[in-house]
Amino acid sequence: MRHTLCLFLLAALCPAGRADERPSVGLTTAKPGESPNVEVRDLPKELLARLKLAKLTAKEWAPIFRVVVAGGTNEELLARPPMAGTYTLTDTGILFEPQFPLVAGREYVAVLHDLPKGPPMLAKVSVAKPPAGPRVAISAVYPSANRLPVNTLRFYIHFSGPVERGDVYKHLKLIRDDGVEVKEPFLELPEELWSNDGDRLTILFHPGRVKRGLTPREEDGPVLEQGRTYTLSISDKWEDAEGRPLLASVKKTFSVGPPDVQPVDLAAWSLAAPRSGSDSPLIVKLPKPLDHAMLGRVVWVADADGKRIPGELTVGGGERVLTFAPAKPWTKGEYRLVADTRLEDSCGNRVGEAFEVDESKPPLLKEERQTAERKFTVR
Repeated sequence: MRHTLCLFLLAALCPAGRADERPSVGLTTAKPGESPNVEVRDLPKELLARLKLAKLTAKEWAPIFRVVVAGGTNEELLARPPMAGTYTLTDTGILFEPQFPLVAGREYVAVLHDLPKGPPMLAKVSVAKPPAGPRVAISAVYPSANRLPVNTLRFYIHFSGPVERGDVYKHLKLIRDDGVEVKEPFLELPEELWSNDGDRLTILFHPGRVKRGLTPREEDGPVLEQGRTYTLSISDKWEDAEGRPLLASVKKTFSVGPPDVQPVDLAAWSLAAPRSGSDSPLIVKLPKPLDHAMLGRVVWVADADGKRIPGELTVGGGERVLTFAPAKPWTKGEYRLVADTRLEDSCGNRVGEAFEVDESKPPLLKEERQTAERKFTVR
């Protein structure tokens, strides 16, 4: 399938004469949904013949045909370096496949030199921006509990769609129960911690104010104090990718309890094994909430030989319940629930390793392993 998505020529550089004397430029795709390429059609036959004989490299194409990002004067466009990509000669012209997909809503200019008549030709092309969807909302905040340990390290904020990035901390406040805003509670990283799909942001409390005995905690005080209540406030002034404010602000209020300094221990997990022949889920109950994002990524089920079982793992119950639904009904045998030892709770305690170590006690010998597991039997 071949179709032109958008095309118009910059009249300032089109010489007078019949329009059909000039090549045409447009965006084409081989299949619906694929990122488009830029194509020149109806080149003068003598130019096309010379190009076929020349067998140009990508670098040698630039003085003849290139695609640049739009913006600026014609002189600036003519001097702009080309986008990276590959060039292919067609029966009537040139096909340019960008190394990186063209961005919807952004304009580009195709520059074609070496024409028999007139100056270089510039053609502006753009990929149509899809219609804006509903306004973006905050869909979840984790940890979901309303009582958190005083040494909690992070929050996850989930959005229903893409939002503005950069300087995200201006939209966040941590308010104490006496109405005082906690000063600089977050570790403000230049490289913000977004998930690959862009719908989840990780916010870290400043670890130097969480871990005891460190200078930031001594100078500025802890972020959270046991026995108090706090509200994480997320402003609705935060804009989505379309420049619209979020659907609503969100406030998460939580009380602060004692610190959690216990490592994650799979031996304390409670497993309810399904019966053979059924597709009922394996149900796992955890003694304490664990990191929501990591649970869905670093826990899996394997057979007796260690081969992963296809299926869907779901996190629920305030991050204290896991369910694993197999893609196919269970068969009798021995299985393993496996967790990467990097699995953490919201306080940074890992499998077999606490986040904070009592320096007054002899260090414990750590067993070097990448996974931990619990066996269960399907009867």
